[in-house]
Order: sequence, then structure tokens, then C-alpha cells
Amino acid sequence: MAIYERDLILVCSILNYGEGSKALVMAKEAGAMGETILMGKGTVKDKLLNLLGAYEVRKEILIAIAPKTVEDNLYNDLVDKLHLDKPAKGIAFSMPLKNLLRIKDGELKHDRNPKGVEGMTYEAIFAVVNKGQSVDVIEAAESAGSTGGTVIHGRGSGTKEKAKLFNIEIEPEKDIVLILSKKDKSQEIIQAIDKSLQISEPGTGIIFSLDVTRTLGLYEG
Repeated sequence: MAIYERDLILVCSILNYGEGSKALVMAKEAGAMGETILMGKGTVKDKLLNLLGAYEVRKEILIAIAPKTVEDNLYNDLVDKLHLDKPAKGIAFSMPLKNLLRIKDGELKHDRNPKGVEGMTYEAIFAVVNKGQSVDVIEAAESAGSTGGTVIHGRGSGTKEKAKLFNIEIEPEKDIVLILSKKDKSQEIIQAIDKSLQISEPGTGIIFSLDVTRTLGLYEG
């Protein structure tokens, strides 16, 4: 049976170190069509508790492309086997892949309200900045109401290959900061990051947001 772009999702799961390979196997068994694991670190302060469920510093980030029809099975496995419904175990969220496929040459263009996608209360904000500026990104985001983020390094541990974010090649001297935000706070957070790091100036970085259609493991209180 043919699978069209509109039927695909991208599932991202931010996990405690050592859990990524387990989640990758689950994704394959559930029917995912492409999976990769990136290394990262959590940046949420303990006193905030957290939106990203990250008490440990070292993180593994699973990114998997899958048909929408297998989403329920994959999320059920993440709950049953990795307990992502419990605090501090990690999070998962889904994004419509048709948005991601429209990223070309570092530029993102997507509909703010894609047809057929409902109940989107979160957005995933991605900031690609010079290595060492991730702390500035997190601090600027927190000043606008963010409760933390996850840093993905431009080069994964033990590999000479450059990391890729949605088919955009990331130089080793770059960091990627991922922040999940309530939709009504996203613009404030993006503006605060831009003001702090002058992202809108040429050569300073890239920042964009994508709609999130489903979440698991988010705790704000």
C-alpha cells in the first residue's frame, strides 16, 4: 500500500542516557521507516521541575519517521516499556512530516495551521547557534517563560559525520537547542532568543518552530 507524505509523522523522543537503543528497536518493531539517535544534554534546572522531564544531564534523542497508523502502538510501547508517563523518564512528541519536508537550504516554510491536524497546543522551537551559545539561548528562553530545553551537539559522540537536523547539515561547531513551548508562548520565546543572540543577523544562527500534534511525558508542575 502506498504511503503519502500526508500520512507520515516524525516522532522525537528525548530519553535518559542508555534508553535510546531500546526506543529505536521499539520504533522499528512498531513500523517506523527511518530512525536515528543523537546525543544531547538536558538543561532543565531541578528547582523548576521540568517541561522536558530531564533530571540527568546526558540525553539520547530518538528521531523516527513513521506512518501515522503506527503512532498509537509506538506511544503505547514508550509508556509500557520506558514508562514515559512517569516524571523524569523522558518525553516524546510528534510532528507532521509534510512540514519538515519543505525545509530547503536552511529555510523553513510551513502552514501555521495544517489541514487535518487538530489540537495543537505545543510547538517545538529549534535554534541552531554557535557552539557554546546554547546557555544564552536557554537563559533568553527562560526569561520569556520557557522551563528548559535540550541541547543536541553538531557532531554525535564517536563519529566523524556531521549531524543533520531535518536534512540540514549541522557543522560540528554548532549546537542545536530544542525547546518545547506552549503555542501562546512560542513567539515571545523566539523574540527573546533573537534579541539576545541577534539571530536575525546574517551568519549568527537559525531559529524556527514546528507544530507538535501529540505529546507524552510533559510535566509542568
